[in-house]
Amino acid sequence: MIMKSNMQNLKGFKTLWIGFDEEVTDIHQLFFKEHSIRNQEPQHPRGRTLFVLNVPPYVTKKALQMEFTNICGTVSKVYFANAKGFKTAYVVFETEFGLEKALEISDNYVITLNTKGNRCLAGLAKWCKEYNFSITNEKVIKQDIEAYMEIYEKKIADKKAKEKAMEEAEDNDGWVTVTGRKKRGQFALSRKQSTINKVLHKEEQKNKKKQLLNFYTFQIRENKKQNLAELRKKFELDKKRLQDLKSKRTFKPF
Repeated sequence: MIMKSNMQNLKGFKTLWIGFDEEVTDIHQLFFKEHSIRNQEPQHPRGRTLFVLNVPPYVTKKALQMEFTNICGTVSKVYFANAKGFKTAYVVFETEFGLEKALEISDNYVITLNTKGNRCLAGLAKWCKEYNFSITNEKVIKQDIEAYMEIYEKKIADKKAKEKAMEEAEDNDGWVTVTGRKKRGQFALSRKQSTINKVLHKEEQKNKKKQLLNFYTFQIRENKKQNLAELRKKFELDKKRLQDLKSKRTFKPF
């Protein structure tokens, strides 16, 4: 099928045509040129990247990669700038020769995506395939979780055994190695039973003191009265001290 471009050599762009399959007469025009800018990104290497505009929504990266590989040479990677609607593509060839061959494509060349050798899905079939790939297999997830937990538990058990061996081992002078662990969970700091009993007894006494303090209402009232009396007494003493200071600083020429 031969088509004539209405926008040939537009700002350095060349053109080619792309269609879904041979039965569909409606085809789209692609605009492309060498991708060469001042701030070239590493993923779009200079001399090997083709800049393609007006890529139809049904065209996938794999389909575009296969078509340009068949026409020009091996394509290492395809990037899409726009995820929805008509897209912008960056086609990266493995060699500069592939880009040179792509720039020599005739303006009348038509790419047919859906052929016997290359199956390109669209519409309902494409949506069904995407949906099926989005569903996660429970058996696979369960196997992955079990494998991870098995490795994790083995790691924890090895660590516990190593620390226990270090704690129980004594050197020639009778010293015991004490290993530091996290304060919570299964890695709590190891202590002697006597130390644990002291800590528990101290906490118990502290709790009893909190419970007995201000247990009765009259205790609270008496404490308030006592505090108030002490404040008044302090105020009177400060007042007297201030008067004494004033009397001492009074000017007396005779």
